[in-house]
Formats: sequence, C-alpha cells, structure tokens
Amino acid sequence: AAQYRDDPWCLGYFVDNELSWGQWGDERGRYGLALGTLSLGATSPAKQAFVDLIRERYASIREFNNAWNSRVADWQQLLEEPFHPDANFSEATRDDMRVFVRTLARRYFRTIRDALKKYDPKHLYLGSRFAWYTLESVEACAEFCDVMSFNIYRPRVEHAQWQFLDNLGRPVIIGEFHMGATDRGMFHSGLVSTPNQTARAASFMNYVRSVRDNPVFVGCHYFKYNDEPLTGRPGDGEN
Repeated sequence: AAQYRDDPWCLGYFVDNELSWGQWGDERGRYGLALGTLSLGATSPAKQAFVDLIRERYASIREFNNAWNSRVADWQQLLEEPFHPDANFSEATRDDMRVFVRTLARRYFRTIRDALKKYDPKHLYLGSRFAWYTLESVEACAEFCDVMSFNIYRPRVEHAQWQFLDNLGRPVIIGEFHMGATDRGMFHSGLVSTPNQTARAASFMNYVRSVRDNPVFVGCHYFKYNDEPLTGRPGDGEN
C-alpha cells in the first residue's frame, strides 16, 4: 500500500489474488473451507472457532448428533479429533457450514478493510480478484469492499451467469481477461483460444462490449505479463 499511497493514478487496492473460497455448484466444494476446518485438531484456531459456533447453535452434543447424523461422544472429541461429516449432508449440516464460511469470509474482508481505511482512507478497497468463490464469500466481500473484483477468463461475460451480482449493491471490476492465438509466433494461445489475430480482435471487442452492456460491471483489465513461458505455464497454459 505504501508504494501507491501518493500515486494520483491509483484508485484503490486489490488485496490478495484468486484465493480459493470453494467451488459454487459443487456441494463439497462449496463447503470445502468448513470441511477442511473440521478435519483439523484442537490446535487450529479455525477449528476452535467452528466448534464454538456449533456449541452456540445446539443445546447438547445429542442435539448436534441428531442434526448432523453423527456419533460424537462430547464437545471435546469434536474439537480434538478430525471430524468428517456424513457424506449425505443434512440441511442442518449445510446451514451450519454456510454460517461458518460466511463468518470466516466476513472476518477476512473486514480485517483488511479496517486496516486500509485506517492507514489510507482515500483509496478504494477492490477485493481479492475472485476466481473460485461461493455465494457466502461473495456476499461477505460485498459487505466490506468498495468494489468487487473477479478474474474472468471466458469468451464473454454472459449476464445470465452473473445475475447473482445484481442485488449486492456494489460495482464490479474484472481484474484479468485475455484471448490468444498461435499465428503470431506464440506456441500456446493461453486460457482463451482464438484461431488467428483477426478472430482475436473480434473476440476482444465482443468481451469488452459484454462488460459494457452489463450495468454491474464498471471495467475490465486485459492481462499482460511478459515473463511467462511461450509454451504456456505448466498446469493451465497461461502465457
């Protein structure tokens, strides 16, 4: 933050990048942070916080076991030993995990917001450039960030796929997008492929227009990073 504090061209800060909050649309992925926390032991602050939350919501371990379809002897066992919920989540299990994930996300975004506003109140907090996210993490971001940010590597931004942003009351900026082609000496087209430079230019304009036409989005940044392998980054081909 200190590097950009006096830069008149700097409107705000992205803090962190593409943190994995889970995978919306996949049930276990959506609650991955909660499931991972439950698999830990008593030395984990997150596990301690999750067990405290559960104890506030249930009058006894028997009530918890009935709600979660589990067989835990007492609260201490739940805290100290790795716990793996029944694969067929009950609605109570889902609800408790949603509350935990939202609580964790709220603490994360609130902590950064408070620090930025204390030391540099004139700049905006632009979020963490979501790539893997859940409804709970997005809602928490909207509560504390001035602008929400997503990295969206797709041919265009389809409004129907992003309608969940419409009622959150925050503008959205795209932190990264691109499209590539291999007819110009590159050995990999990157994350979004086009057949040639003419198609690449058309794809670029189509993407930007799809952002312009969505009233929630306020801008998009084309990804340019020179120091990457021409053949594409291992794993996903980014170049």
